[in-house]
Amino acid sequence: MAAKKKAAKRSTAKRSTAKKSTAKRSVKKAAKRSTAKKSTAKRSTKKSAKRSSKSSVRYSIPAVPVSGSSRSSVSTISTTPKPAAKSSYPSRSTNKSSDTGSSKGIIIAVVVGILILAVAVISKNSSSDTATVTPTPAASESASASAAPSSAPLAAHEAPVGIVSLYNATGATVNWKAPTATEGITGYNVELRTNGVGDWKLVATVPATQFKQQITKNDTTGWVQVQVSTVYSDGEVVAGKVHGLPGSWS
Repeated sequence: MAAKKKAAKRSTAKRSTAKKSTAKRSVKKAAKRSTAKKSTAKRSTKKSAKRSSKSSVRYSIPAVPVSGSSRSSVSTISTTPKPAAKSSYPSRSTNKSSDTGSSKGIIIAVVVGILILAVAVISKNSSSDTATVTPTPAASESASASAAPSSAPLAAHEAPVGIVSLYNATGATVNWKAPTATEGITGYNVELRTNGVGDWKLVATVPATQFKQQITKNDTTGWVQVQVSTVYSDGEVVAGKVHGLPGSWS
C-alpha cells in the first residue's frame, strides 16, 4: 500500500511538473509573439515617420528686417511637392504665328503708303502739266535770243519780188512776194526815205509769213521812196527794188 501511494505521488508530481513546463512554454511563446508584434509595430512607426519627414520638410527662414523696426519674423517654407501648374506662356507656334501676322501687317502698311505716295505724285504731275505756263523774264530772254540771227551761213540770199504799193482810204498798202531762196528767212523790213535823201527810216519788221504793210500819207508835199528787204537768220539783209510815192508818208 505504501508503495502504491508513493507511485501515485510520483505520477502526480510528474504530471504537475509536466503541466508546469507546458504552461511555461506557452507563456514564453506568448511573450515572444508579443515581442515580435511590438518590434514590427516599432518598425512600421519608424518607416511612416521617415516617410512623413521626407514628404514634408519645413525650413524656418528669418525675414528681412524692415527699416525702422527691430522686429523679425520667421516665415515657414514648405517643401511639400505641389502639382505642376499649367504654363501661362503661349506656345512657340502661337508666338511664331503672331510674329508672322504682325510682319505681314507691317508689309501691307508699307505697300499701301507707297501706293498713296505714287498716286499723289502722279496727280501733282498731271495738274502741273495742265496748268498754264506764264513766261518768265528768263524765258522771254531765251526766246528773243533764239529769234536773233544765227552765225550759220546760208547757201543763198535773195530780195523779195513783186514789190508794189496800192492806194486806199487811209494811205497805201505795200505788197510783195517771197523770193526763191526761202531757207532761213526770219522776216521782212519795210523802210521809207523822204525825197530820196538821208537815211532809211524803218516803218515795220513783219514775220516771214506776212507779205504786206500799211503806210499812212501825212500831206502832199514832197515825195518818198519805199523799200522792202528780206532778213535771213544768219544776219544777211537783201533789199528789193525801190519805188516812189508822191507826198509825205510814215
